[in-house]
Amino acid sequence: MRGRRIAAAVVVTGIAVGVGAHENHDNGPGSEPTAFTAMTPILNVESVEASIEHYTSVLGFSKDWDWPGEEEDKTFASVSNGEVHIFLSENSQGARPVWIYYSVGDVDKLHDEYVEAGADIKQVPVDEPWGAREMLVADLDGHVLRIGGPSKGGGEESEEGHQ
Repeated sequence: MRGRRIAAAVVVTGIAVGVGAHENHDNGPGSEPTAFTAMTPILNVESVEASIEHYTSVLGFSKDWDWPGEEEDKTFASVSNGEVHIFLSENSQGARPVWIYYSVGDVDKLHDEYVEAGADIKQVPVDEPWGAREMLVADLDGHVLRIGGPSKGGGEESEEGHQ
């Protein structure tokens, strides 16, 4: 019996130590030197220049910068929309396609803007059973932007489902 009590104490102590080791990670950006503070996906694209044009003219992003700056043939770039940034890398760093999830306030409004701009809509906005309204949009290289926002309350499952 005594051995069981000791084992239980060790387990409880181990849990307490484990919880304590992660406490500061939940206190916000910069609270701990090892806490992640941002994320920027890197998408492998066929042409950085064509992708910059597509992201800025069709998908509503802004060009942050491109590289190399002194040459016409760009091989790396950054685009952003709101607080979200994406790096574009020409035929390197990763594989195609990648799925990225974005959150917006009004999926239907963005859908209307994307339709008008000629975006490749793979799935129109639909209320999902998990409480989000989502649509799927593809870029020139087949990367999928899964865009979600508040549900309208319908909860219908999409016809295509998600992979």
